[in-house]
Amino acid sequence: MNTAKSTETLTDTPTSLDSPPFAAMFKASEIVNAAAAIAEAECIEQLKKTDAVPLLMNWLLGQESIVCSDPTTVAAKLRKMVVGGAGKTVVISDFDYTLSRFANGSGERLSTTHGVFDDNVMRLKPELGQKFVDLKNKYYPIEFCPKLTMEEKIPHMEKWWGTSHSLIVNEKFSKHTIQDFVRQSRIVFKDGAEDFIQSLDAHNIPLVIFSAGIGNIIEYFLEQKLGAIPRNTHFISNMILFDEDEKACAFSEPLIHTFCKNSSVIQKEAPFFHEINGRVNVILLGDSMGDIHMDVGVERDGPTLKVGYYNGSLDDTAALQHYKEVYDIVLIHDPTLNVAQKIVDVINSIH
Repeated sequence: MNTAKSTETLTDTPTSLDSPPFAAMFKASEIVNAAAAIAEAECIEQLKKTDAVPLLMNWLLGQESIVCSDPTTVAAKLRKMVVGGAGKTVVISDFDYTLSRFANGSGERLSTTHGVFDDNVMRLKPELGQKFVDLKNKYYPIEFCPKLTMEEKIPHMEKWWGTSHSLIVNEKFSKHTIQDFVRQSRIVFKDGAEDFIQSLDAHNIPLVIFSAGIGNIIEYFLEQKLGAIPRNTHFISNMILFDEDEKACAFSEPLIHTFCKNSSVIQKEAPFFHEINGRVNVILLGDSMGDIHMDVGVERDGPTLKVGYYNGSLDDTAALQHYKEVYDIVLIHDPTLNVAQKIVDVINSIH
């Protein structure tokens, strides 16, 4: 062993933070931070000169179907998001009855991603289709029962989702068949949803679709409606796995149901959330109590603006009040993405 060479190498290795490489690194970091601070200050000054946020707040407060329980907090969150701009924004959205419509113009309930199987299988294989319907009839009332706690509901949701997924896997539906099911389904985009998704892509704002439904159904739906899945879109959902013959053979783990859209199911998503760790401002779109913690994986110190679609009865004042307490903005029976689009437009308004 050449001891002299080893000693020379060790001696030449910089060990002090004052050494040139470290000093240069810290100086570069200071320059970046200073530039960011200047840019933020400029945005704040520009924001003072524009009335974009006040105009949006006035519009929100003037709509009968929109409830904004704490306008001061909402306005403060919007101002922070505008200063941060598109580069610091991420949208985390549910799919069923959030990006998709709850009902058509006649008031008829439309389909969820799981409902695609309910509708199509009943037509092709009535006996199997009835099993899907029976599951829904049994567990749907439990999901929305006001007398049960979330903890009491969870075992029932796990049973519902697990049994439904087993029926799909045991039948070995092909990818082509499922794509055809989607084509014939009663899933309908909310008005403005296509433009909203494409505008996020155009401004390079990540869209995380966090769904307790079936992710493949969402993918096929987007492909059929938009021509392709936008590059900014990331899915956290129950994914059907296919064998070499493209037959359904399993579902991804962990199972995601209505009441576990939180830290318990996103460990495997840590690399993605780390990749977007500069996205500190979150626009959260949901339609249930199970959606309010979808932002839990975001590494951030910025605000989350929670926008909730209320599809329930106006007579159920307790349920509506609960939505008002957990969502910053509540949209009552709104079949559009207008509010979300206006928020994104305001965020982009001074950049």
